[in-house]
Amino acid sequence: MTNFSDNCNDSVLSDNKDALIIQIKKLFSDVSTQQALEVNQEKQWLLQNCANSEISAIVPELTVIALHVLDAIGRLQPVNSITIAKETAVPKGTVSKTIKKLISKDLIIKIPLPNNKKETNFYLTPRGKEIFDLHNLLHRKFETAVAMFLMKYDAHELQFLIRFLKDFMEITWHEQKLRHNN
Repeated sequence: MTNFSDNCNDSVLSDNKDALIIQIKKLFSDVSTQQALEVNQEKQWLLQNCANSEISAIVPELTVIALHVLDAIGRLQPVNSITIAKETAVPKGTVSKTIKKLISKDLIIKIPLPNNKKETNFYLTPRGKEIFDLHNLLHRKFETAVAMFLMKYDAHELQFLIRFLKDFMEITWHEQKLRHNN
């Protein structure tokens, strides 16, 4: 038999948990909004730190996907479009369209394999390398800032964060919604 005090505590904990869940959902929304704004801030940083006016003219035209494709080519060259798609988790069709745009801006070149004319590899041009290096510098600064930020948490908090993020990545929201509605 449970006593009245236990029932009250359960009710308070449940109310508190509901309030915490509401707060977490709001924070997720805020983080999502902040991430969208940071895409523009990333481009602004690239523009502010680029000494080459030709490159500065190209940066505003590049999408996040184009920067990621350029980054994959810079890290993996020589590289084909299938590997780029796998590395960036961008659909092959989108990679193909992005590659065409990068070629048209003289950021990458396409070279067919000598023994297989159907398959081609991609390489950075000097202009592409300049953007790649600048983008890489930005990401190194970001990674350093994230590491410094996470240092304020103890090992148990970091382990919980890892567990939470892994669980969160495994959720299929559509399936979760269907299960919740049944």
